[in-house]
Amino acid sequence: MRALRYDHFGPPDVLHVVDIPEPRPSPGELKVRVRAVGLNPLDWKIRAGHVRLVPVFQRPPRGVGLDFAGEVVAAGPAVTGFGPGARVFGSLSPFRQQGAIAEFVCVAPDHVAALPEGVDFAAAAALPIAGGTAVQALEDDTRVAAGQRVLITAAAGGVGHYAVQLAKHAGAQVTAVCGPGNADFVRALGADVVVDYTREDFTRSGRRYDVILDAVGNHSLRDVRRALAPEGIHVIVAGPKDDPWLGPLLGFIRAPLLSLFVDQQFVVLLAQTNAADLVVLRDLMQAGKLTPVIDRRYGLGEVPDAIRYVETRRARGKVVIDVAEDDGA
Repeated sequence: MRALRYDHFGPPDVLHVVDIPEPRPSPGELKVRVRAVGLNPLDWKIRAGHVRLVPVFQRPPRGVGLDFAGEVVAAGPAVTGFGPGARVFGSLSPFRQQGAIAEFVCVAPDHVAALPEGVDFAAAAALPIAGGTAVQALEDDTRVAAGQRVLITAAAGGVGHYAVQLAKHAGAQVTAVCGPGNADFVRALGADVVVDYTREDFTRSGRRYDVILDAVGNHSLRDVRRALAPEGIHVIVAGPKDDPWLGPLLGFIRAPLLSLFVDQQFVVLLAQTNAADLVVLRDLMQAGKLTPVIDRRYGLGEVPDAIRYVETRRARGKVVIDVAEDDGA
Protein backbone atom coordinates (compact mmCIF):
# COMPACT_ATOMS: atom_id res chain seq x y z
CA MET A 1 0.00 0.00 0.00
CA ARG A 2 1.04 3.65 -0.37
CA ALA A 3 1.76 5.59 2.79
CA LEU A 4 3.51 8.78 3.82
CA ARG A 5 6.61 8.31 5.98
CA TYR A 6 9.69 10.09 7.26
CA ASP A 7 12.92 8.51 8.47
CA HIS A 8 14.17 11.36 10.64
CA PHE A 9 12.84 14.55 12.21
CA GLY A 10 13.06 17.65 10.07
CA PRO A 11 11.22 20.03 7.70
CA PRO A 12 8.39 18.93 5.39
CA ASP A 13 10.98 17.87 2.82
CA VAL A 14 11.70 14.72 4.88
CA LEU A 15 8.24 13.36 3.95
CA HIS A 16 8.01 10.81 1.16
CA VAL A 17 5.46 8.36 -0.22
CA VAL A 18 6.52 4.72 0.08
CA ASP A 19 5.08 1.30 -0.74
CA ILE A 20 4.84 -0.85 2.41
CA PRO A 21 2.90 -4.01 3.32
CA GLU A 22 -0.69 -3.55 4.38
CA PRO A 23 -1.16 -3.72 8.16
CA ARG A 24 -2.94 -6.70 9.69
CA PRO A 25 -5.43 -6.09 12.48
CA SER A 26 -4.43 -7.51 15.83
CA PRO A 27 -7.04 -8.95 18.20
CA GLY A 28 -9.34 -6.11 19.14
CA GLU A 29 -8.50 -3.95 16.11
CA LEU A 30 -10.23 -2.81 12.93
CA LYS A 31 -8.55 -2.45 9.56
CA VAL A 32 -9.82 0.67 7.79
CA ARG A 33 -9.41 1.79 4.20
CA VAL A 34 -8.58 5.48 4.61
CA ARG A 35 -10.42 7.92 2.39
CA ALA A 36 -9.53 11.26 3.96
CA VAL A 37 -7.22 12.62 6.67
CA GLY A 38 -7.58 15.90 8.56
CA LEU A 39 -4.32 17.65 9.44
CA ASN A 40 -3.58 19.16 12.86
CA PRO A 41 -0.73 21.27 14.29
CA LEU A 42 0.36 18.21 16.28
CA ASP A 43 1.26 16.49 13.00
CA TRP A 44 3.96 19.01 12.12
CA LYS A 45 5.15 19.42 15.69
CA ILE A 46 5.90 15.70 15.91
CA ARG A 47 7.57 15.62 12.49
CA ALA A 48 9.67 18.70 13.25
CA GLY A 49 11.12 16.97 16.31
CA HIS A 50 9.51 18.98 19.09
CA VAL A 51 8.73 15.69 20.87
CA ARG A 52 12.12 14.05 20.36
CA LEU A 53 12.88 14.20 24.10
CA VAL A 54 9.49 12.83 25.18
CA PRO A 55 9.97 9.06 25.70
CA VAL A 56 6.34 8.05 25.05
CA PHE A 57 6.56 9.23 21.44
CA GLN A 58 8.04 6.54 19.21
CA ARG A 59 10.89 7.79 17.05
CA PRO A 60 11.09 7.63 13.23
CA PRO A 61 10.54 5.98 10.93
CA ARG A 62 7.01 7.24 11.44
CA GLY A 63 3.85 7.94 9.54
CA VAL A 64 2.00 11.25 9.45
CA GLY A 65 -1.54 12.22 10.40
CA LEU A 66 -3.97 11.26 13.15
CA ASP A 67 -7.56 12.11 12.16
CA PHE A 68 -9.13 9.99 9.43
CA ALA A 69 -12.34 8.72 7.87
CA GLY A 70 -12.92 5.62 5.77
CA GLU A 71 -14.44 2.16 5.53
CA VAL A 72 -13.82 -0.96 7.61
CA VAL A 73 -12.38 -3.75 5.48
CA ALA A 74 -11.60 -6.32 8.18
CA ALA A 75 -11.80 -6.90 11.92
CA GLY A 76 -9.47 -8.79 14.20
CA PRO A 77 -10.68 -11.40 16.69
CA ALA A 78 -12.94 -10.23 19.51
CA VAL A 79 -14.15 -7.12 17.67
CA THR A 80 -17.89 -6.46 17.67
CA GLY A 81 -20.01 -3.59 16.43
CA PHE A 82 -18.23 -2.88 13.16
CA GLY A 83 -18.24 -5.17 10.14
CA PRO A 84 -16.69 -4.86 6.68
CA GLY A 85 -18.13 -1.92 4.80
CA ALA A 86 -18.94 0.12 7.89
CA ARG A 87 -18.19 3.81 7.46
CA VAL A 88 -16.17 5.21 10.38
CA PHE A 89 -14.12 8.20 11.45
CA GLY A 90 -11.68 8.59 14.30
CA SER A 91 -8.14 9.34 15.39
CA LEU A 92 -4.94 7.36 15.87
CA SER A 93 -2.65 7.56 18.89
CA PRO A 94 0.00 10.27 18.42
CA PHE A 95 2.50 8.17 20.37
CA ARG A 96 2.77 5.31 17.87
CA GLN A 97 4.64 5.16 14.57
CA GLN A 98 1.56 4.45 12.45
CA GLY A 99 0.21 7.45 10.53
CA ALA A 100 -3.24 8.00 9.06
CA ILE A 101 -1.94 9.22 5.69
CA ALA A 102 -1.88 5.72 4.27
CA GLU A 103 -4.24 3.57 2.26
CA PHE A 104 -4.99 1.39 5.30
CA VAL A 105 -4.69 1.77 9.09
CA CYS A 106 -5.45 -0.47 12.06
CA VAL A 107 -7.23 1.07 15.02
CA ALA A 108 -9.06 0.05 18.19
CA PRO A 109 -12.88 0.34 18.01
CA ASP A 110 -12.92 2.76 20.94
CA HIS A 111 -11.04 5.28 18.78
CA VAL A 112 -13.68 5.41 16.03
CA ALA A 113 -17.39 6.10 15.63
CA ALA A 114 -19.91 5.13 12.98
CA LEU A 115 -20.37 7.56 10.11
CA PRO A 116 -23.84 7.77 8.57
CA GLU A 117 -24.34 7.46 4.83
CA GLY A 118 -24.32 10.79 3.08
CA VAL A 119 -21.75 12.39 5.37
CA ASP A 120 -18.65 13.37 3.40
CA PHE A 121 -15.46 11.58 4.42
CA ALA A 122 -13.50 14.84 4.28
CA ALA A 123 -15.92 16.59 6.64
CA ALA A 124 -15.72 13.69 9.10
CA ALA A 125 -11.90 13.59 8.96
CA ALA A 126 -11.84 17.29 9.85
CA LEU A 127 -13.66 16.72 13.15
CA PRO A 128 -11.86 14.54 15.75
CA ILE A 129 -9.00 16.47 17.38
CA ALA A 130 -9.98 20.09 16.67
CA GLY A 131 -13.69 19.52 17.17
CA GLY A 132 -13.08 17.35 20.22
CA THR A 133 -10.86 20.03 21.76
CA ALA A 134 -13.57 22.66 21.30
CA VAL A 135 -16.22 20.38 22.82
CA GLN A 136 -14.07 19.45 25.81
CA ALA A 137 -13.11 23.08 26.40
CA LEU A 138 -16.57 24.62 26.14
CA GLU A 139 -18.86 21.83 27.28
CA ASP A 140 -16.74 19.87 29.76
CA ASP A 141 -14.28 22.35 31.27
CA THR A 142 -16.26 25.60 31.20
CA ARG A 143 -19.90 24.56 30.62
CA VAL A 144 -20.60 27.66 28.56
CA ALA A 145 -24.17 28.87 29.02
CA ALA A 146 -26.54 31.40 27.51
CA GLY A 147 -25.66 35.02 28.25
CA GLN A 148 -22.00 34.39 29.09
CA ARG A 149 -19.28 36.44 27.44
CA VAL A 150 -16.85 34.15 25.62
CA LEU A 151 -13.64 35.21 23.89
CA ILE A 152 -11.91 32.85 21.44
CA THR A 153 -8.43 33.46 20.07
CA ALA A 154 -7.30 32.09 16.69
CA ALA A 155 -11.03 32.03 15.97
CA ALA A 156 -10.62 31.23 12.27
CA GLY A 157 -8.41 28.19 12.89
CA GLY A 158 -9.16 24.52 13.44
CA VAL A 159 -10.20 24.62 17.10
CA GLY A 160 -11.32 28.22 16.94
CA HIS A 161 -13.85 27.92 14.13
CA TYR A 162 -15.54 25.03 15.93
CA ALA A 163 -15.48 26.90 19.25
CA VAL A 164 -17.18 29.97 17.76
CA GLN A 165 -20.02 27.81 16.48
CA LEU A 166 -20.43 25.87 19.73
CA ALA A 167 -20.37 28.96 21.94
CA LYS A 168 -22.91 30.72 19.74
CA HIS A 169 -25.25 27.71 19.74
CA ALA A 170 -24.99 27.69 23.54
CA GLY A 171 -26.36 31.24 23.55
CA ALA A 172 -23.14 32.98 24.56
CA GLN A 173 -22.02 36.42 23.41
CA VAL A 174 -19.00 35.50 21.31
CA THR A 175 -15.94 37.67 20.73
CA ALA A 176 -13.60 36.27 18.08
CA VAL A 177 -9.93 37.28 17.88
CA CYS A 178 -8.40 36.93 14.41
CA GLY A 179 -6.51 38.75 11.66
CA PRO A 180 -8.25 41.37 9.51
CA GLY A 181 -8.63 38.98 6.57
CA ASN A 182 -10.77 36.59 8.61
CA ALA A 183 -13.22 39.05 10.15
CA ASP A 184 -16.08 38.30 7.75
CA PHE A 185 -15.39 34.57 8.04
CA VAL A 186 -15.77 34.44 11.84
CA ARG A 187 -18.83 36.69 11.71
CA ALA A 188 -20.42 34.20 9.33
CA LEU A 189 -19.70 31.47 11.89
CA GLY A 190 -21.66 33.43 14.50
CA ALA A 191 -19.22 35.79 16.22
CA ASP A 192 -20.94 38.86 17.71
CA VAL A 193 -17.75 40.92 18.04
CA VAL A 194 -14.48 40.63 16.13
CA VAL A 195 -11.14 41.80 17.53
CA ASP A 196 -8.34 42.38 15.02
CA TYR A 197 -5.22 41.23 16.89
CA THR A 198 -2.99 43.34 14.62
CA ARG A 199 -4.65 46.50 15.96
CA GLU A 200 -5.89 45.62 19.44
CA ASP A 201 -4.67 43.57 22.41
CA PHE A 202 -7.75 42.04 24.01
CA THR A 203 -6.00 41.91 27.40
CA ARG A 204 -5.77 45.73 27.43
CA SER A 205 -9.20 46.62 26.08
CA GLY A 206 -10.88 46.98 29.47
CA ARG A 207 -13.51 44.38 28.54
CA ARG A 208 -13.91 41.23 30.64
CA TYR A 209 -15.04 37.75 29.70
CA ASP A 210 -16.53 34.82 31.59
CA VAL A 211 -14.61 32.34 29.42
CA ILE A 212 -11.44 32.80 27.38
CA LEU A 213 -10.53 29.93 25.06
CA ASP A 214 -6.94 30.55 24.06
CA ALA A 215 -5.75 28.64 21.01
CA VAL A 216 -2.59 30.75 20.65
CA GLY A 217 -1.00 30.92 24.09
CA ASN A 218 1.10 34.05 23.53
CA HIS A 219 -0.18 36.05 26.49
CA SER A 220 1.04 35.67 30.06
CA LEU A 221 -1.42 34.57 32.72
CA ARG A 222 -0.98 37.95 34.38
CA ASP A 223 -2.10 39.72 31.19
CA VAL A 224 -5.02 37.34 30.69
CA ARG A 225 -6.26 38.01 34.22
CA ARG A 226 -7.02 41.61 33.21
CA ALA A 227 -9.48 40.37 30.60
CA LEU A 228 -11.02 37.62 32.72
CA ALA A 229 -14.12 38.15 34.86
CA PRO A 230 -13.57 37.83 38.64
CA GLU A 231 -14.77 34.20 38.56
CA GLY A 232 -13.98 33.54 34.91
CA ILE A 233 -12.23 30.55 33.35
CA HIS A 234 -9.24 30.67 31.03
CA VAL A 235 -8.60 27.52 28.94
CA ILE A 236 -5.40 27.25 26.94
CA VAL A 237 -5.24 24.59 24.23
CA ALA A 238 -1.98 25.44 22.46
CA GLY A 239 1.47 26.87 23.04
CA PRO A 240 3.24 29.54 20.99
CA LYS A 241 4.52 28.46 17.57
CA ASP A 242 8.15 28.88 18.60
CA ASP A 243 7.67 27.16 21.97
CA PRO A 244 4.97 24.51 21.42
CA TRP A 245 5.90 22.15 24.27
CA LEU A 246 7.70 24.09 27.00
CA GLY A 247 4.91 26.67 27.14
CA PRO A 248 2.12 24.18 27.86
CA LEU A 249 4.39 22.26 30.23
CA LEU A 250 4.99 25.37 32.29
CA GLY A 251 1.29 26.12 32.03
CA PHE A 252 0.48 22.79 33.66
CA ILE A 253 2.51 23.95 36.64
CA ARG A 254 1.49 27.61 36.78
CA ALA A 255 -2.22 27.37 35.95
CA PRO A 256 -3.36 25.16 38.86
CA LEU A 257 -1.07 27.01 41.28
CA LEU A 258 -2.53 30.36 40.32
CA SER A 259 -6.07 28.95 40.55
CA LEU A 260 -5.42 28.10 44.21
CA PHE A 261 -4.94 31.77 45.13
CA VAL A 262 -7.57 33.57 43.01
CA ASP A 263 -11.24 33.08 42.20
CA GLN A 264 -10.44 32.87 38.50
CA GLN A 265 -9.65 29.42 37.07
CA PHE A 266 -6.83 28.54 34.69
CA VAL A 267 -6.86 25.27 32.77
CA VAL A 268 -4.38 23.75 30.31
CA LEU A 269 -6.26 21.30 28.10
CA LEU A 270 -4.73 18.43 26.16
CA ALA A 271 -7.77 16.87 24.53
CA GLN A 272 -7.97 13.10 24.19
CA THR A 273 -10.10 11.69 21.41
CA ASN A 274 -12.45 8.87 22.38
CA ALA A 275 -15.50 7.19 20.89
CA ALA A 276 -17.94 9.04 23.15
CA ASP A 277 -16.68 12.44 22.00
CA LEU A 278 -16.70 11.31 18.38
CA VAL A 279 -20.38 10.46 18.74
CA VAL A 280 -21.01 13.90 20.25
CA LEU A 281 -19.22 15.55 17.31
CA ARG A 282 -21.13 13.47 14.78
CA ASP A 283 -24.47 14.30 16.38
CA LEU A 284 -23.63 18.02 16.60
CA MET A 285 -22.74 18.03 12.91
CA GLN A 286 -25.93 16.21 11.95
CA ALA A 287 -27.97 18.65 14.05
CA GLY A 288 -26.41 21.59 12.21
CA LYS A 289 -24.69 22.92 15.32
CA LEU A 290 -21.18 22.21 14.05
CA THR A 291 -20.04 22.59 10.45
CA PRO A 292 -16.48 21.64 9.47
CA VAL A 293 -14.99 24.29 7.21
CA ILE A 294 -12.36 22.88 4.87
CA ASP A 295 -9.94 25.50 3.61
CA ARG A 296 -7.93 23.33 1.21
CA ARG A 297 -7.77 19.72 0.05
CA TYR A 298 -4.62 17.98 -1.19
CA GLY A 299 -3.73 14.63 -2.72
CA LEU A 300 -1.35 12.11 -1.18
CA GLY A 301 1.64 13.33 -3.18
CA GLU A 302 0.99 16.95 -2.16
CA VAL A 303 1.20 16.47 1.61
CA PRO A 304 4.48 18.40 2.10
CA ASP A 305 2.78 21.49 0.62
CA ALA A 306 -0.26 20.86 2.82
CA ILE A 307 1.92 20.61 5.92
CA ARG A 308 3.74 23.83 5.03
CA TYR A 309 0.40 25.57 4.77
CA VAL A 310 -0.76 24.23 8.15
CA GLU A 311 2.51 25.42 9.71
CA THR A 312 1.72 29.00 8.70
CA ARG A 313 -1.31 28.88 11.03
CA ARG A 314 -3.24 30.84 8.41
CA ALA A 315 -5.68 28.11 7.38
CA ARG A 316 -9.36 28.88 7.78
CA GLY A 317 -10.84 25.87 9.48
CA LYS A 318 -9.20 22.62 8.40
CA VAL A 319 -6.88 21.19 5.76
CA VAL A 320 -7.73 17.71 4.46
CA ILE A 321 -5.79 15.07 2.53
CA ASP A 322 -7.73 12.97 0.02
CA VAL A 323 -5.78 9.73 0.40
CA ALA A 324 -7.53 7.85 -2.39
CA GLU A 325 -7.04 10.64 -4.94
CA ASP A 326 -4.88 9.62 -7.90
CA ASP A 327 -2.38 12.48 -8.07
CA GLY A 328 0.38 10.62 -9.87
CA ALA A 329 2.44 10.03 -6.74
